[in-house]
Amino acid sequence: MQHAVSPNPTTTSATSRPAARTLRYGGDEAFAPFESLDAQGRPVGFHVELLRAVGHELGAEIEIALQPWAATVEAFRAGRVDLIAMVDTTNRRAFASFLKGHASPLHAVYLRADAVAPHALQDLQRVRLAVLDTEPMRESMARWLSGISESALRVPDARSALLAVQRGEADMALLPSAYGDPLLPQMTGLVVGPTRFGLQTYAFAVQPGNEALRAELQETLDRLEANGTLPALRARWLDTDPHAAERQAIARDLDDQRRWTWVLGAGGTVLLAGAAFVLHRRGLAVARERQRRREAEDALQRVQELLDHTFHRNPDPMLVVDHASGLVRDANEAVSDLLGVSLDTITGHPLRALGHHLGIEALKRMARAIDIQGHIDGLPVTLTRADGAQRACLVSAQRLQLAGETVVLCMVRDVSERLAQDAVFRLGYEQLQADAQQAEPVTVPPVDGGSPADDRLREFTRAVAHDLRAPLLAIQGFVGLLRERLHLGHTQEALEYSEQVEKATRRMNAMIEALCSLAQIDQRAPVREPIDMHALAQDTWRIVRAADPKRTVDMRIDPLPAARGDPDLAAQVWQNLLHNAWKYSAYNEAARVRVDSFAEDGCTWYRITDNGAGFDMAQARGLFQPFRRMHPKSQFEGSGIGLSMVQRIVRHHGGDVRLRSQPGVGTVAEFTLGPQAR
Repeated sequence: MQHAVSPNPTTTSATSRPAARTLRYGGDEAFAPFESLDAQGRPVGFHVELLRAVGHELGAEIEIALQPWAATVEAFRAGRVDLIAMVDTTNRRAFASFLKGHASPLHAVYLRADAVAPHALQDLQRVRLAVLDTEPMRESMARWLSGISESALRVPDARSALLAVQRGEADMALLPSAYGDPLLPQMTGLVVGPTRFGLQTYAFAVQPGNEALRAELQETLDRLEANGTLPALRARWLDTDPHAAERQAIARDLDDQRRWTWVLGAGGTVLLAGAAFVLHRRGLAVARERQRRREAEDALQRVQELLDHTFHRNPDPMLVVDHASGLVRDANEAVSDLLGVSLDTITGHPLRALGHHLGIEALKRMARAIDIQGHIDGLPVTLTRADGAQRACLVSAQRLQLAGETVVLCMVRDVSERLAQDAVFRLGYEQLQADAQQAEPVTVPPVDGGSPADDRLREFTRAVAHDLRAPLLAIQGFVGLLRERLHLGHTQEALEYSEQVEKATRRMNAMIEALCSLAQIDQRAPVREPIDMHALAQDTWRIVRAADPKRTVDMRIDPLPAARGDPDLAAQVWQNLLHNAWKYSAYNEAARVRVDSFAEDGCTWYRITDNGAGFDMAQARGLFQPFRRMHPKSQFEGSGIGLSMVQRIVRHHGGDVRLRSQPGVGTVAEFTLGPQAR
């Protein structure tokens, strides 16, 4: 919150009656609806009314001075202000003693009008995001959006973020609504998304060492919370309407249209006005049709670029083989690089022509597996290059229907370097080779059992071979349909196909981000910091329910004991488990979610209980494996990576996670971060 310094901050008293003492509050002059100056220069907003109530409770006079935020922080640090409200961050704790959080400033997503708006935080994991380069935002990104924290475009102010979206330097901007909404009318072509996110918690803070005042203020806020005053103020000031900016834009357009209509009426007869109206409507219809065609053509161009990036320039070798004839219909450059031959000798030729690279018997075994099972996941093979060098590879393949024809998509991963560097990985690879040699006919390696190295390798190959191929083929299929609809002039259908392509693209990016997140967990150094698990669960639930604020869920969070660990990783555990409870209870009109804790064997266990769809425990052997789902995608969306990530995180802390469930009854998820030795 950086603003130009004003030499004359506006000051007012929060209560007019005499008081035994005076408290000085410093705030931001432009942070509505929390606090701002009205047209007459008077402080207004949520904090102003809350401080009046606090002053009444304390029998004190509270002087409120609102000025540019930088000047307010400087005044607080210099001791000229007794009380301030801001986001609690690590660095700020060095010069401020915080109370408990009392409200959340909402963040909104600003994007181009033709873009698909996100409805949950997970949707932001695969876009180029512009954010403010401030300490609160950096900590929020690290906690809630760790997958893109390092790649986000960081800008100095809200205007720069919106301009970055307007110029195409970012796909979306994530900003406090107090900063983004006032600027939106000035940004042609941009809209605000329908979902607001409470990523941060606002809290009052006093000077370090003034624990008496801190305790007195906290007791006062607790009373105002209990007697309904604080909830009523939140309802009045902070329950904002996410569509207000859009309605303002519509109102402006209607005003313009009214003025245009009056000009026509004043300049001619009723007949002329009617003719002009008809011509105007026709002109609008033609313009809309042209706009739709341009949008569809732009979508096709984006999809073709994406296809080029994800297939032809993909670092993993990929082939598309006609199932009936065995002809290689397409291959990318990575195949040519791996084999050491030109693409001309691969594309358009029978797959058996590659027999001297893979071996005829190996090709036959793979063909039988495709015929019997329709897919191969992570089959170890030894490939011989044109120069005679041998490479250790994993081959995955899937039989599917594309444009009315049966094709096989093959993906190859060269793991030679990984085998040379990772002894544990090498043991797992050798186990897969033994499994493949013993199987008759060739089958996919078993899902469960085996060594930890074996499990890690299977997770890796399944991720590459299974979920990443489906979006790719969806993109290929929809590109053809999109081109066909455009050729026939069916622009509306073309736009619908482009939306499907966008969905497939987002899913591919989500899978890639999820795999990266899984890999990063094991690389993090162990951290043991105090974690307020109760506050973290509350903050997480507030973010989860922002996806559908109108939905009613009976939620109760019991007091939770603190823990020690990595706060950012712990936040991801809560986010995954609470999001599951929210998601899988969606079809229950009387949805309930309960969060509590208990002690067992020297560990604190945290429990999330819901009365959602549930699942059959007899089918849950691969529950914590990546991309294993207990419900069809058509019923519940998701990446299938959440529980794998939860297990990785809690085991990284020396803890564990377990689930119990029953179809139609609900699910109980329990986790611990291990013994909490200090």
